[in-house]
Amino acid sequence: MLTDSHAHLSSVAEELGVESLESLLADYAEDARRAEEEGRTPPLLLDPGTEPDDLRPRLALLGGAAGLPSFLRLAAGVWPSASSLADPAASLADLEAAIAEAGAAGLRLAAIGEGGPDYHHMEAPRERQLELFEGQLALAARLGLPMIVHSRDAAADTIGCLRSRGPSTPVLIHCFGYGPEEARAFLELGCLISFAGNLSYKKSEALREACRLVPADRLLLETDAPYMNPMPFRGRPSSPRDVGRSYALAAQIRGVEEADLAETVSRNARALFG
Repeated sequence: MLTDSHAHLSSVAEELGVESLESLLADYAEDARRAEEEGRTPPLLLDPGTEPDDLRPRLALLGGAAGLPSFLRLAAGVWPSASSLADPAASLADLEAAIAEAGAAGLRLAAIGEGGPDYHHMEAPRERQLELFEGQLALAARLGLPMIVHSRDAAADTIGCLRSRGPSTPVLIHCFGYGPEEARAFLELGCLISFAGNLSYKKSEALREACRLVPADRLLLETDAPYMNPMPFRGRPSSPRDVGRSYALAAQIRGVEEADLAETVSRNARALFG
């Protein structure tokens, strides 16, 4: 089992079944135990948020604030959907309320997110998207948590928002979908960059170029499960079990051993998410 820095586990359960999720979590628990015995950095799973009020049902599915396994981290955030963007201020208020409720129950969040502008789907005008994004950046800074950024067809505005705020909190650009020029701009801002299964897609040479240049201590890998299944299973629902094919490709691209890459990514994820 390998570190997956972004997997929507409730959606994995919906697509592949609750029993499949339970088996997955049991295998991660066993591998984390063995890793500690063998002196490896244990793998980590990060389950992000997408809706202001999704934290409670995700916690219920995964064992509750007091019962989360040691390899699992949760984030809370608002993806730029039409419903969330209808009233960004209300969405942010609902998110803060959900975080406070979970905190009172004993949950220690690992990050805010995923959130950010998406001009591919364009569910609302640019101004409302940036209001929701900037509000989550401010919340992450206030809580002292990393920010997991969703950015699609919106590199310039994403970079502009991050640059205007300054390095107030660690930032991870998840499911990176740009090229080397944008990667360099995000790296100059101190961001970490995570690559998903689209790294393996035929027309993703710009992504592969970007993967070559990211410093080892800024690199993460993910599935974005149940989406972005690496080749040859593109289009099928994915789970964190599929992330190994992205590790194999990234290791080849970067000219490193897979085991060394796995150790590096696990260390980076645990440094970022605690």
